[in-house]
Amino acid sequence: MSRAGDSLVALEPAARAGVAEAADRARTTGQTRWVARVIEVEAIDPLAGFARSQAQDRFFWEQVDTGESFCAWGVADETESAGRRRFEDVRAWSERVRERIHWLGSGRPASSPLLLGGFGFEDDPASSEHWKSFPPARFVLPAVLGERRDGRMRWVLLARIEPGVPAATVEGELEARLAEALDTQQPQALATQEPETAPREGKTERAASERRPLSDPSLLPWVSGPEYRVQSDRPHEVYTAQVARALDEIGRGRLQKIVLARSLRVDHEGSLDVPGFLDRLRSIYSSCALIAMARGEDTFLAATPETLVRLRDRDLSTAALAGSAPRGRSPEEDRALGAALEASEKDRAEHAHVVEAIRAAIEPFCETLEIPAEPRLRGLFGIQHLETPVSGRLREAARSVAGARPVDVLDLVSALHPTPAVGGVPAPAAREWLRRFEGLDRGWYAAPLGWLDAGGGGDFRVALRSGLLRSRRPERSGLPPEAIDESHAWLFAGAGIVDGSQPEQELAETRIKLRALLAPLTEI
Repeated sequence: MSRAGDSLVALEPAARAGVAEAADRARTTGQTRWVARVIEVEAIDPLAGFARSQAQDRFFWEQVDTGESFCAWGVADETESAGRRRFEDVRAWSERVRERIHWLGSGRPASSPLLLGGFGFEDDPASSEHWKSFPPARFVLPAVLGERRDGRMRWVLLARIEPGVPAATVEGELEARLAEALDTQQPQALATQEPETAPREGKTERAASERRPLSDPSLLPWVSGPEYRVQSDRPHEVYTAQVARALDEIGRGRLQKIVLARSLRVDHEGSLDVPGFLDRLRSIYSSCALIAMARGEDTFLAATPETLVRLRDRDLSTAALAGSAPRGRSPEEDRALGAALEASEKDRAEHAHVVEAIRAAIEPFCETLEIPAEPRLRGLFGIQHLETPVSGRLREAARSVAGARPVDVLDLVSALHPTPAVGGVPAPAAREWLRRFEGLDRGWYAAPLGWLDAGGGGDFRVALRSGLLRSRRPERSGLPPEAIDESHAWLFAGAGIVDGSQPEQELAETRIKLRALLAPLTEI
């Protein structure tokens, strides 16, 4: 692979001309503009890019089973918002940025990722200090983006051009960013911590993915060394009492469903190995979207099985995912548990609430809508769900509620969030009940996380199987390790409560979901 100083780093004559044109437009209009240089390469490891850019804002996305992934770091522009207009604020910013980008170099599909970020579960800022890096809405135009998509691999290098900035300055920035991107792909890029270990007897279940990195939990010995201390955010009897309260509300007809969540706090005496954690998750949850967004020492990540909505041109897809059961210890037990889930009136009722809410939210935008009559089983590592895939095509003349522009992916995100799979039914009453009684500052948990493309489309996932990590790194502070505060992680999980739910069973469901992150985080 070419390195800094090679011909690949230097701008081509056509790119230099494009930079000069953009700089001239910025000067004559008095408006900020951006240039995006696209370079096709032979190989990209997005996780290595994410791991090496730890001093900057950074983003990672991977869908293992499709082979699509990307990383990004740095900020060429950004926006934050809160309140009921946060979706509209992000849209206005995205339109302004997209209109002012000058594209240089290789061609790139307009449906590729461009603006990256997410939304909080609530419109207003979280009250907990540990959510300070993740406001109710935050999106960035990155400085560097590396992607593996549609069988092609590309680096996209972006630079901001303020009015009056010389073209030569921008050329230097683009060349430096490509050199930095290429450097992240060197062998030392992904260095994970190796804890002290002792031999382990026996075997563990094979991970779902055929790819088995050295950090695959099924290859790791038992961990001894730095401590991980785990504490639930509330006693188990408090959670089961909350489930009972929710069932009383359902019995009175005030709610049909409520998703009651809880969290675990994990304290660690050393720094948390976030790239290693992601590497372990990718080997276990190969059919999920693995997403991480980091700012400084704070990382929010999810290995989520749930798509909120994807929009490419006029084609949209989403899915209802609700109703859960554990996996069996043998194929026979697994099939029996799956059959029981499919036959469960309680789980089918919970699932039906989600399907109908999705139908009601997106049907007004669609000329066609396909929803199977029966759900299918979605098997994951340690748990299985009922799933109904949903696809549709936007009306050609579909307009937003404002009536002045075409529908975009943010209209669909706003209409769908929160689905009954993470909130409840009816949605307004469920959200109010959660604010009063759940006692959990959700932040970005169960909220939309994803990206926008250059044409109004994008891909958003529901941040389930998610966690917030605040990792203290001695090498960045200049202090000795013993002077550094502990690292902390918060892991989140919820259970859907409907008529027929049993408090102890709902608690058990949250345990299964929390273990999905706790085990690979602590390497147990």
